[in-house]
Amino acid sequence: MRLLQLSFLAAGCLVLCLGHWDVCLPKDLNAWEGTCVQIPCKINMNIGNLRRFVLYHKPQYNNMMYQGTVLFDKDNSSEDKRTQLLDPRRERNCSMIIRKLQVSDAGELGLRTIDEKDDKWMEKMNLTVNASAPSPHIQLPLQLEEFQEVTVTCFLNYYCSEYPVSLLWSLEGQRPLPDQVQDSFSLEVQKISTESKFTLSLNWTHHGKKLACQLWHFPEKLSEEIVQLDVKHTPKLTVVASSLKVKEGDSVTLNCLLQSSNPKIRGSVFWIKDEMSDRKTGEPLILPRVTWQDAGSYRCGADNEMGQGTSEPVTLQILYPPKDSRVDPGRVVKSENQTVEMTCQSSANPLPTNYSWFQDGKLMPGETKQQLRFQVVKRQQSGQYACQAENSEGRGQVSAAVRLDVWYPPTGVTVTINNRTPIQEGDTVKLSCSYNQSNPSVNRYSWRTQLPQYDSIRSKSLTINSIPWNAKSVTCTACSAHCSSSSPVHLDVQYAPRDVKIILITPQSDIRSGDQVHLQCDFSSSHPRNVGYSWTRNGKHVYEGKSLNWSSISPEDSGLYRCFIYNSVGKTQSQEWDLKIQYAPRHLQVSIIPGDTVMEKTSVVLSCEADANPAIDFYTWFDWKGQKMDNFGPKLTLWPVMTHQSGAYWCQGTNKLGTGESQPTILTVYYSPETIGRRTALGFGVCLALLILAFTGFQFIRCWKKIRGLQDLQAQPSRQGSFFIRNKKIRRPHSTTAPQSLGYYNPAAEERIEYSTLQFPPQAQYLENSRINLQTEDESVTYSVLQKSHKGDYENVAPVEVSPPEEESLHYSELIHFGERKRLPAQEGVEYVTLKH
Repeated sequence: MRLLQLSFLAAGCLVLCLGHWDVCLPKDLNAWEGTCVQIPCKINMNIGNLRRFVLYHKPQYNNMMYQGTVLFDKDNSSEDKRTQLLDPRRERNCSMIIRKLQVSDAGELGLRTIDEKDDKWMEKMNLTVNASAPSPHIQLPLQLEEFQEVTVTCFLNYYCSEYPVSLLWSLEGQRPLPDQVQDSFSLEVQKISTESKFTLSLNWTHHGKKLACQLWHFPEKLSEEIVQLDVKHTPKLTVVASSLKVKEGDSVTLNCLLQSSNPKIRGSVFWIKDEMSDRKTGEPLILPRVTWQDAGSYRCGADNEMGQGTSEPVTLQILYPPKDSRVDPGRVVKSENQTVEMTCQSSANPLPTNYSWFQDGKLMPGETKQQLRFQVVKRQQSGQYACQAENSEGRGQVSAAVRLDVWYPPTGVTVTINNRTPIQEGDTVKLSCSYNQSNPSVNRYSWRTQLPQYDSIRSKSLTINSIPWNAKSVTCTACSAHCSSSSPVHLDVQYAPRDVKIILITPQSDIRSGDQVHLQCDFSSSHPRNVGYSWTRNGKHVYEGKSLNWSSISPEDSGLYRCFIYNSVGKTQSQEWDLKIQYAPRHLQVSIIPGDTVMEKTSVVLSCEADANPAIDFYTWFDWKGQKMDNFGPKLTLWPVMTHQSGAYWCQGTNKLGTGESQPTILTVYYSPETIGRRTALGFGVCLALLILAFTGFQFIRCWKKIRGLQDLQAQPSRQGSFFIRNKKIRRPHSTTAPQSLGYYNPAAEERIEYSTLQFPPQAQYLENSRINLQTEDESVTYSVLQKSHKGDYENVAPVEVSPPEEESLHYSELIHFGERKRLPAQEGVEYVTLKH
């Protein structure tokens, strides 16, 4: 019936849309007296403009026109003032409101529309006005079940903004939480309503409860709708007992009460103990003589169409003394110094209040708690442990014993040397590792020897082959669950002296000839420490003792020294130590390559050989004259060597300590065959020249004597034109001044015969009875006079500064126009001379 009512209400909200006019109106309107009604109306844009529309109450069509009570006329504002167009500014919106409704307003309403073309149409709708507010309608799902989440809807086909209403929920007088409710309203042509939705999670306790939806116009409640919830659920049961705490042998009755079941249960009630699947049917459950095994959890159950329901469990307690005592855990293995806890577990009701603990069958005084605890367990506490529990019902039996096994590391770990002592470097050493006791037994060993190749050994024994000198100590570690190490065993390896070396004590810097020198032989370690020393020089033994001392060292002490240190194990030698002594150059000598006698124009290399430390910085060479030569190297090269370079050579060498010099070495350079040939030819040429010179001199003397005879002849008084000239080889610049130019100067005439010419005027008679014929062609006569060098009778040069006497030679002079005082113009190249008597 309710579903039909809901369907009818929904159909009342169908929309009427005027197909020709495209005007949409709701078909039904609902309200109650004193409220208002809003009429949503929509006109389609496709029609022409409205010229007029009128809302009629109960319209009647008569004589081609509608008549009735006019509620609203767009063109006549004097009609009923309760009706008003909601939005007059919008031409195509025809939504209206009718206020202060009366029951008499109920009935048919008609909307008359006329457009500008005078097309007319009437559409009707039904208005229902109740005397009081109607009840809202609650819409439920078809079936409600426990554990569902459902949404229930309450609605009313009414909405008017000027008369607002609210829908409120109530479940057995309790308001729901705000987040469970959602309110809404609708004012559309298709639907006019006020709605509220209530969401809740159902359980079996909601079955039979009343759900109300109330209509309010605050502060007044107008109406309400109440429905009773029909929630389907499984059977709900409760166990009730005469007593849940009894002693063994008592009787117990358990009853199962049915609280609710929708639908009803099917069959009989069943019982479940300790969640076991075995069921006992019947009600009530009677336990005539209970034992401790009957103690436990009990619950009852039943079935219906929704499924199976069971009660909450109840615990039946049977009072009895402790039974089945045991120690937990069953076996305890702990390392020494760890914490150990053992618990005495038993079945008893009530719980035990006192405990007793036993170690190896003996009662442990003072241990009365359920837990036996050793904060730091010791190896002495290993053994068998048992417990006994006691409660108000009596004392239980002693539990079975469990083993407490306390593990501890090996004790008394020692290393034993199995071969002879003392141990010397290179020996084979055998070692073994042992211990006193361990729990559990030792299962592996390890060694620490400071020798990496032996640290991986995992056996009880260790053999070290060719033990090194620096093997100090050995430690053994024995391991079971834990490890223990022995004390280090010192091997005390004896060995020859190590790191033998020579140390220069004095001087602290370079060793120089004449210094006081102290060398010491030293070493880093030796076992045993009692040692001896010896020294060698260049491989030959020189001394026994720790130190070598020189009060004044000399270069001859230089050499390669080595010291030896020995003990009872062996001997060790140092590295060779080169004793270098610094001294000034000495033993200098000059060697000549290829030899001290060489031929000229060959290459000769003179080397300055010396003994010096440090090496000579520079050399100085001297020749046979004692002059330094331009060379500062150890070698002097003469190329090509000439005979004039024969002589004694010597050198000097200088370093930072001083200078030394060599003895002179004679170099003899002889002529080459070519030079000897040239010299022979030259001697022959000289001899020939001397012979020619002697012959020329002989001829010269003869001429001189002849000229001398002529001079005597000229000494007689006469007007001869001959004269003697003494011409000194005086070189002076030529002057053009005639009076000072007393002779003819010919720079190229030195050591040659010079010529002079005397010219006489025509027809002059200066010489009488002369044997000389004057040639008329050139009108000149030439005289030649040969005279020895002595004081002359005549000179044709002016007095000059005293000059060293020079050789005299034959000169010729040319006199032009003797006799007359007038002189003719001189020819080019002719000079005048003055004769002095």
